[in-house]
Amino acid sequence: MKTNSIYKSDKGKALIINHYDNLIQKWPVDKEIINVNTSFGNTFIIASGDVENKPIILLHGSSTNSVMWMGDVEKLSETYRVYAIDIIGEPGKSDENRPDMNGDHYGKWLDEVIDALNIEKAIIIGNSLGGWMALKYATYKPEKVEKLVLLATSGITNGKMSFMFRVMPLMLLGEKGIDRLNQIVYGNEVIPEEALEFGKLIMKHYRPRMGFLPVLTDQELCKLTMPTLYMGGENDALLPTKKIADRISRVIPKAKIRVLKNTGHVLIDVVDDVVIFLGG
Repeated sequence: MKTNSIYKSDKGKALIINHYDNLIQKWPVDKEIINVNTSFGNTFIIASGDVENKPIILLHGSSTNSVMWMGDVEKLSETYRVYAIDIIGEPGKSDENRPDMNGDHYGKWLDEVIDALNIEKAIIIGNSLGGWMALKYATYKPEKVEKLVLLATSGITNGKMSFMFRVMPLMLLGEKGIDRLNQIVYGNEVIPEEALEFGKLIMKHYRPRMGFLPVLTDQELCKLTMPTLYMGGENDALLPTKKIADRISRVIPKAKIRVLKNTGHVLIDVVDDVVIFLGG
């Protein structure tokens, strides 16, 4: 195992990828597997829906992959061409490369992917880390984003220091620590057992990105003139949802904002609200 690998061992990587492959076989709708070569490495994509429909780009959260969209893709692919993209440097099937988070590296990476898919303009939906990626692209190439959906997104403000202080000791406690961390992140949401098990497998064998993601400047965020929806949970343990909503209201005044009551960082069953926004 190379020393700069995102995995703790070759065996651990194989376990994660094999499990992921098994889950992909359960993708709820017809799919096409696409691999795109970029200057940042190979990018793995699961595509669903009619190729003649408007394109949607899905960008998953940290320490996961496109399997997180399995509960949403059936609804979205009814009227859109959906591309679930494995972010580079995350535990999916894209390359392990992690460019510097500062600058436009991730905007350039995603632009290469979108160009390779022959997409002129897309709807982009990003969750948490994927929301940060969506923001970076929408500020890098705003003319190529039709609508933007940000789900519990990073990059609007710094995360909560309290979460960082809680998570570091838990990382040293093995499976008990993982269970406790999941309780903090998932809050009151009921998560399918299969998803919990895959999450535990990833946390056991994967080296996650650490620290806060760079916060976008007012100058960058003012470029978001496309229709934008932000959704976040009021009890998010990772991110200060109220501060995020307040900043979006100030800098992106036309954005629609929904703060979800009794909800944490993980947003469940919001696809219908997203579809309504996209159709508006």
